[in-house]
Amino acid sequence: MKQLKIILSYLKKIDTSRLYPLVFTVIFIVVLFQYSFASLESIFYDLRIKYDAGISFKDEVVLITMDEESDQFLGESFPYTYASHEILIERLLSDNPGAVGYLVGLLEPDSSREKQALDKFKLLTKNYTKAGGVFRFGTNMDNWDEHLPPRDLRELGYSLAVLNKDNATFAKDDISRRALINISGEESFHLWMANTSREKLGMERLDATSIQGAYYLQEADATFALFRYFTNPVSTKGKIKKIPFHRVLVGNFPKGFFENKTVLVGPSYISNTNDTILTPFNREEYISSKLAIHAEIIQAFVQNKTILQIPRDVSNVLAILIALFLSIIISRMRPTTGLAMTLALMFGVILLAYLLFSMLGLWLYITHIVLTVFVVYYIWVPFRAIGEYQRRYAIQEETKLLKKVENLKQNFISLMSHDLKTPVAKIAGMADVMKHKNTGNVELSSGLQSIIDATKELNKFISSILDLTKVESRNISLNMQSKDINSIVENTVESLQYEASLKDVTVVQELAPLYPIEFDINLMKRVFANLVENAIKYSGEGSEVVVKTWDDEQWVYITISDNGVGIPLEDLEYIFEKFYRVKNDASHSIKGTGLGLYLVKYFVELHGGTIEANSVVGNGTTFKIKLKNK
Repeated sequence: MKQLKIILSYLKKIDTSRLYPLVFTVIFIVVLFQYSFASLESIFYDLRIKYDAGISFKDEVVLITMDEESDQFLGESFPYTYASHEILIERLLSDNPGAVGYLVGLLEPDSSREKQALDKFKLLTKNYTKAGGVFRFGTNMDNWDEHLPPRDLRELGYSLAVLNKDNATFAKDDISRRALINISGEESFHLWMANTSREKLGMERLDATSIQGAYYLQEADATFALFRYFTNPVSTKGKIKKIPFHRVLVGNFPKGFFENKTVLVGPSYISNTNDTILTPFNREEYISSKLAIHAEIIQAFVQNKTILQIPRDVSNVLAILIALFLSIIISRMRPTTGLAMTLALMFGVILLAYLLFSMLGLWLYITHIVLTVFVVYYIWVPFRAIGEYQRRYAIQEETKLLKKVENLKQNFISLMSHDLKTPVAKIAGMADVMKHKNTGNVELSSGLQSIIDATKELNKFISSILDLTKVESRNISLNMQSKDINSIVENTVESLQYEASLKDVTVVQELAPLYPIEFDINLMKRVFANLVENAIKYSGEGSEVVVKTWDDEQWVYITISDNGVGIPLEDLEYIFEKFYRVKNDASHSIKGTGLGLYLVKYFVELHGGTIEANSVVGNGTTFKIKLKNK
């Protein structure tokens, strides 16, 4: 029971409001994981395919296209007569191609002349294969059966050449992304053609076990793999060489055009959508020839460039880790930093996925990760904004309260200071009258003089407090007049000659001729009086205080130097702060409020000028004032 009370008391101390965004984040991520977002992922996948730097273009495939142009030239229609195919194969084989893939749905001959042409076609092809060439028919399949070559040509060899569309799995957008490896244990046309090319190049043959990302579908009794495009299949943008059927028929091609190349012969009718297909390069328009896609798959197998999908669980775990990391970043850093980290993280994930794809052929499912980044950001930022608003509101209320307190303090000090000035003046006046009446009584006169001196110090202190109140309330207005600064310096020095004579201090004036400048006469008198008086106080008996003035085009300079005890370096940076006094023997014996230099600095800066102090212990101190020369 005691432990339960401890737990409950601990839970009460936890700020549950901070847990709200975390709870919402977890809920949204769990909901996200229930959907595949295949349509969005297909966009990321196809972008990687389009800009895939991991597979290179090889100029090893030539397409012979049967199209509208050849129909018009020959006066025939697809699939053309055997007489035309006989002449084409004769012309083609005379140029020593490396392999020939026939993707034409030839019909049985319907006349003796066609039968003779078929036999000649067969004979030419057999002689070519006996000489080391490669020939293969690529067959198609519909809902009923496989479309086999004519009976007399089947011995030349045939394999299934089916192009798969994504209409049942993944994005279901009819885009060609996967290739058939084998069906019922027999190699597909593409793998068969690729293996013959690999053997000629001295590479090992491929099978389902050696192809990355190969997977088996039991309902089709077939093995598939995602393939990579080695060039753009769109006819107007790709690099695959192609030549119309009729040009080969009449021998209108350069010698060596087909030499050692893999040649694919087949239909490529732009007007027939059955001959075109959607690809990552043309997701909506049917402008890629199926014949080009056959070449893409063959070349992908030749280079053994296929895709292995990383398990979806890896993406989910990565998304959760990123969500936790991003939640900490956004909740603790500044909004701009949080946004920068969010964008950097998202682009970093996209870049990582691209590098894995291009370099290793690994497909990282990034849709959940990208959506998780957005979810975390758009959940945490509003909560962070609410927290910032609450803190800002609390600070504003506290500032208002502090301003009220400050105003009350200033009003109190101002009233007290004003009220104190009158009795202090009366005390000083009465003491002065009594001193004059009792000039013969030395002891009484000395005591009365002490009272007069004390009231003067108290009056200065009250004046300083009043000035401080005006400074802090920003209630000082400048009465600017154009005057020679030297006259103010001379008057100030003259007014302090008595104090200087009491300490046997000589005040030397080195005043250069100056043009009049605009300044508040009363405030600048206060500035010079304070600095010269301090110099007299701290310079010691028999010393010298030097006041200099000079100017240039921009500034008027005034320096007040003494050769007194000096100010230690560790104290020098604090002397212009209010109520700060240097701690040394001189400061203990000399009275002061610690407000003089603070007010001096404020008055100088109020005129747009600056003041600085330089001092060496034992060698004196110099104050330098700069006022605008205008």
